[in-house]
Amino acid sequence: MSQQPSQPAAQPTESVTKPAAARPAPRPQHAGHHGLFGFFKWIFTGFGLLTILGRRSQVKIEEVTVYTVPKPFYLWAVILAGFAGCFVVHHFPNSAVVMGWIYIWVMMYTLVTLLFDLGTLKVLLWSGIILLLWVVCKYIQDLKNIQLLSWFTGFFANMRPKLDAGFVKVLSWFMLILWLGGVFQTFARGRKRFTPNGIEEWYLGEGCEITDRSGLHFVTRYPDLFESFLGFGCGSVHAIDGTGRTIKHWDNILFLFFVWPHLEEIIEQRSATVDNAPEAAEGQKTSE
Repeated sequence: MSQQPSQPAAQPTESVTKPAAARPAPRPQHAGHHGLFGFFKWIFTGFGLLTILGRRSQVKIEEVTVYTVPKPFYLWAVILAGFAGCFVVHHFPNSAVVMGWIYIWVMMYTLVTLLFDLGTLKVLLWSGIILLLWVVCKYIQDLKNIQLLSWFTGFFANMRPKLDAGFVKVLSWFMLILWLGGVFQTFARGRKRFTPNGIEEWYLGEGCEITDRSGLHFVTRYPDLFESFLGFGCGSVHAIDGTGRTIKHWDNILFLFFVWPHLEEIIEQRSATVDNAPEAAEGQKTSE
């Protein structure tokens, strides 16, 4: 009985896969600036507005630095109106009455901003009240021939407030000193750096405070429309835990309306890291 020669068993072949060439990680763009140099850069770039507008959307952001401003920061409008009014009156003396009224309205707007918090509902309510009073006075004036509106407007128009260049210039210089003090306070205590893991707050002469972002979600609030206008879209950010309780809040954040999309990107990075963590652990167990 002839036996066929047994063929040698096929040797297992090992497939060697060359590791893919590691691609260099994209260099993150940091939205914050560190130290005194960064603060002056923040001032000379329009308080960070030019940096925000010039940021490329395709570049991954790893951190966002914002600044909270104190109340004296909102004096910038009346300071600017004062110096501009003095300049106009100096070259065109006949415009003293017009510039006087402009300065009064800017001053009143600034005082209302500093003294009251007027949200959307309050602004609508007071606008409705003023409109109702105007309609009632107009009705009485047309039907009853009682000149309420004419007397009211004439009472102030007859005063003819003129902008005194010397007085307003001195007042503007003093308010400028207060404004610079507010800017220094922004540098000393207003810097907030948001990262995917936490919020770092820096206080001059004291140190840093870091808030862990675990279990927190963030919402924006714009409690004062007048402040939002003078603060270029400023508002508040509230950190809320799972029970709906506000753990911490940061008020008067400059340019919040424009910065919020970048803050959302940082928050989504944190959410993605947390959501993918169980999948990564499961994949590690499967490989083992």
